[in-house]
Amino acid sequence: MRLDQEGVSWTLNSAGIILVQDKATARRMIGILSREDLIPSGLDPWAIFDRERWTITDFERNVNLRRAITQMLTDHIRALDDVDNAEVIIVIPESRLFASEQNPVTASVSITPRPGSDIIENRRKIEGIQRLIRFAIEGLRDDNIVITDHRGNVLNDFEGMAEWDRLSLIDRQAKMIQRLEAQYRAKILTSLQNTYTSNRVRDLDLKIAMDMSQRSVATEEFFPITRRPRTPDLPYDDSEVLDSVTRSRATSTTSWRGTGFNPEGPAGVEGHVPPAFKDMSNLYGEVTQETEKVNEEINSRRTQEEKSPQIDRVTVSVNIDGTWRWRYNEKRQPVIAEDGCIERI
Repeated sequence: MRLDQEGVSWTLNSAGIILVQDKATARRMIGILSREDLIPSGLDPWAIFDRERWTITDFERNVNLRRAITQMLTDHIRALDDVDNAEVIIVIPESRLFASEQNPVTASVSITPRPGSDIIENRRKIEGIQRLIRFAIEGLRDDNIVITDHRGNVLNDFEGMAEWDRLSLIDRQAKMIQRLEAQYRAKILTSLQNTYTSNRVRDLDLKIAMDMSQRSVATEEFFPITRRPRTPDLPYDDSEVLDSVTRSRATSTTSWRGTGFNPEGPAGVEGHVPPAFKDMSNLYGEVTQETEKVNEEINSRRTQEEKSPQIDRVTVSVNIDGTWRWRYNEKRQPVIAEDGCIERI
């Protein structure tokens, strides 16, 4: 209809391609259809840059660039297995002279999860979509990205999900303990039933107490230096071990001996020496100073250990049924009780 309004004669071939009179008409109509957002869906978003127009402005180029990035990003998100549909809105503000006046680049993405998908609860998948959006748009930061579902719930509010992550971690830890308890319970119960038969051993309770905290332990150890290792096949240890090895040594000695003479200027002139130093004039002095600096090398070892969750205590309670035997008399016959039943022990 838009081509008819421009008076352009066109035909449609079997491949779905619109054919016009010449290349100049094709370029002109591509520009009109792109400007009015009439490009059919499913085409390459970057095809709008394939035309050459002398009258196109920088504003139109920026709009076309934003449209192409938006369409390409939308296609990428829709191609994910967990997403049924996606809508992307990108805002790229005009460049300002001063950085303090520059408005940030923002992106808003609304996704419709595919039925049966766990993308809403799976933080790793949401982080993947957020990373995809950040890398696709220059200057975009994580703080300026909003990802919502079709109900309007914000999915990338990871700070608000801290409590949810804590509960999820507790749930996973409880499931891990339950798996260990079931595994140990089955193993112990099987061993007891092989010994006492399954009729006598039926009930077994097992409780595992685990330390789920993750701790980092750093250890620094100092040990002697082996100068000469032990000779093999000797009945005694002939190795030579040193506590340390001297790497460098610096020695300095200072010695002074003489009188403390303070000149007072020409004869007949009062000197300018302070009274405190006049009392020290012409005294005998001697100074001796020795300094030695030694740099010793020792062996040291630093160990960084990560302690993962470990079992602190395992408590097991089991009920084993007793055995019954008939009571016999001196003639090796069963003893019959008053009620007619056979007495048992």
